[in-house]
Amino acid sequence: MRVAEPKKRSVSQFVYTSLSFLLFFYFAYHLAHGDRGYFAWKGLEKKLAVSEEEYTAKLAQRQALENRVKLLRPDSLDLDMLDERARVVLGFVKPEEKVVINSN
Repeated sequence: MRVAEPKKRSVSQFVYTSLSFLLFFYFAYHLAHGDRGYFAWKGLEKKLAVSEEEYTAKLAQRQALENRVKLLRPDSLDLDMLDERARVVLGFVKPEEKVVINSN
């Protein structure tokens, strides 16, 4: 009887060890490749960097536009800016001026 018992223990020990390794590899795989794993995290960091660059560019563009609009407000009216916008909108040119058409 004692001969069969160590064999039973070694089989169950092998099963528990195998299940432990399988469980460990399952979690290790998902830690690296899962939806919230290491590689997904690195991909999100790259997207965040690109989005921050786009945000910075848009913010600079918005500030430039706000500065141009500020020059047209009644309390801080810039006559040169008003003259430029009136000419663009109305299409008027002084006789001594040369017209350069920009096709943007």
